[in-house]
Amino acid sequence: MKPEREVSFPAPLYVVAVPLGPEPAQAYTPIVAQPQGGTFDEDVTPALIGVAYALHLPKNRFETLDLPLQGVQDQARSDHRSHSIALIPDSLLADLDLIEQLVARFDPVVILAAEAQLEAARSVAAHVGFRLAPASFDSLDQESLDEHWAELASQWSGDWPAGVTVDSTAIQWTWPLAEDGSVLSLRRLARLMGFPRGTIDDAESPFQSAAGVRHLRVRLDALVELEGEGATPLAAEQKLPQVIQEQMNATRTRLTVSMSGTSGTYERLATISEGSARGTFNDDYPDVRSLLVSHASAGDHSMGLVLEGVLDRAMFQAIADLERHWAEGPKPAAVKRLIDRIDKAAAKIWTGEFVAAIKNASHIDAFTNFPLGLLTLPGDSSPLSNRLPISYRSINPLTRALQLELSPPSLHRIQPGFRILVVECIPRSDRIGIASRAAWAAIATEMAAAGVRFDIREVASPDAFRKTVAQESPDILIISAHGFHDSKSNVAGIVIGESARSLGLDLGPMPPMVILSACHTSPRGGGVVSIGDLLLRAGAEAVLSTLVPVNVEHNAQTVGRFLRYLAIAADEPANAPSASILDIWHQVQGLNVINDMTTGASQLRKWILDKTAGDSALEEFMRGPHGMRRAHLFADAEARLVQIAERRGDGERVRGWLRAPGYLPESLMYLFLGRPSSIRVGVVTP
Repeated sequence: MKPEREVSFPAPLYVVAVPLGPEPAQAYTPIVAQPQGGTFDEDVTPALIGVAYALHLPKNRFETLDLPLQGVQDQARSDHRSHSIALIPDSLLADLDLIEQLVARFDPVVILAAEAQLEAARSVAAHVGFRLAPASFDSLDQESLDEHWAELASQWSGDWPAGVTVDSTAIQWTWPLAEDGSVLSLRRLARLMGFPRGTIDDAESPFQSAAGVRHLRVRLDALVELEGEGATPLAAEQKLPQVIQEQMNATRTRLTVSMSGTSGTYERLATISEGSARGTFNDDYPDVRSLLVSHASAGDHSMGLVLEGVLDRAMFQAIADLERHWAEGPKPAAVKRLIDRIDKAAAKIWTGEFVAAIKNASHIDAFTNFPLGLLTLPGDSSPLSNRLPISYRSINPLTRALQLELSPPSLHRIQPGFRILVVECIPRSDRIGIASRAAWAAIATEMAAAGVRFDIREVASPDAFRKTVAQESPDILIISAHGFHDSKSNVAGIVIGESARSLGLDLGPMPPMVILSACHTSPRGGGVVSIGDLLLRAGAEAVLSTLVPVNVEHNAQTVGRFLRYLAIAADEPANAPSASILDIWHQVQGLNVINDMTTGASQLRKWILDKTAGDSALEEFMRGPHGMRRAHLFADAEARLVQIAERRGDGERVRGWLRAPGYLPESLMYLFLGRPSSIRVGVVTP
């Protein structure tokens, strides 16, 4: 049996009502556009146990079955299946119409609320048809968990064909989660693999649970391989150690990591309003960050780490100084020194356990305000974003991060004939606008040849922008605009037309994927409130944004290559697990090192592109197996270019140009925000 390939059901939905008292619902605004006096709305704190409890319940019906090992592996390898948890103000329990809309696509399971709201919750549950009676936060424990698992398994059992074995055993109840982002993932996977409850003890460190998840995933993959070979029990027992050792080198899982720490700028602005002090800044919420990471890691039985107190002001200041220097006119040598300074400031985070977790990861989802991908792992010579794909979700403010993480997951797919819309916001008279229009026209021609619809629309106001996107309804939206970073207000956004500034809140609903072709729309040094993060609130699943002002020509090459690779992948069969846009972006980012070089020194650029004697150095560089290592990408790319130069008798000149004036590593200055791994690419085959 292969779960959800042959049959599917609506996802279970757990509703957690936040006890905010009798105030009207509109008074509850956990998503904010301006900094708060802390990162978390403490009115939500009493409901956190409800979120944790929901994470202990089945995230889909298949978890109530005694699955074969192949079925367990499918659960771990397929697209994310995170719990669907609706975190709502308890005042909304009085709005039956809204609750009905909320649960329409789901299998509503239970409402978890404060004791004072149980009567209202019972009324809603009876009217809408929730499977379980509402439960109060005070009643949640191992006994209630056992009862709820048993009741759900019983109710769902009638939908299974004959011969399917139901398993109603609940996992071990744990609250609080004690700064451990892997313990729920570990216990849920152990349960599916047949380990008795209580087998998995509390870990001594967050890394121990993460290592446990990896161990079980490796063991699972080894057992499935042996089962697929038809090995007898005796033969499997004998071969298992060897196959496990082989799988140690092959098995990779997602790593979700939370890194706490806030820039000094954000703290100062968050504690002062209109000149009056609002109290001490508070970011002491490890339980919230544990829930964020646990929700993500439990979705695909992957590793999760909650690292508290690892980021300090010096690290954010180093990032801010890099962003400031780049905005003023970057010099390659100075940029290298500033990146080295960031590495030195962050050296303390590289424990042996953290390094091991990263080396065993397929990609990183980072809940942090810090651009982790700029750091270089000990032993590497290129930054982390070259080693593996990284996506980011801001945790300022933390309430918004929790709400966005718990929002029901949406899986999207880029397939043949997908639509791209460029909304050009730069006036025609602007020299950057002239260059961007030329670039979009060239890309449009290439996309048309690939069977991709590529439209360009010009707008001069947020209202026109909103109407254009609503009318065109693209799969991918490219916002071509000037960016702005107002350091006084600590905000970053775009300019539409001559002077209309926008943080994205006035641009209407967003499609699944947005590319911000604009300068420094997501700076991180000051904990900036940015359009990149706020577009996620507007419905985007993934936003490609930038830390610093980017070169218009380099950006056009980067975006063009990304779209080209997407178009190629969209025509290929999507054999599970299929590639995501994050995977494809990582390929582009790696190859873009040559673009960094060609937009560097004018002499180097001229030499790389020269075709006087036949193929250019660029064409030779891109041809054949390049042998470049991800962990040493820039060093290997330079070595490859020098080898080409040596064959052409230009080795010494090229070495000199690479040393001085050098080039800017602009491909490192992009951030993928949100959930880009939830957007898959390719044709779905039966």
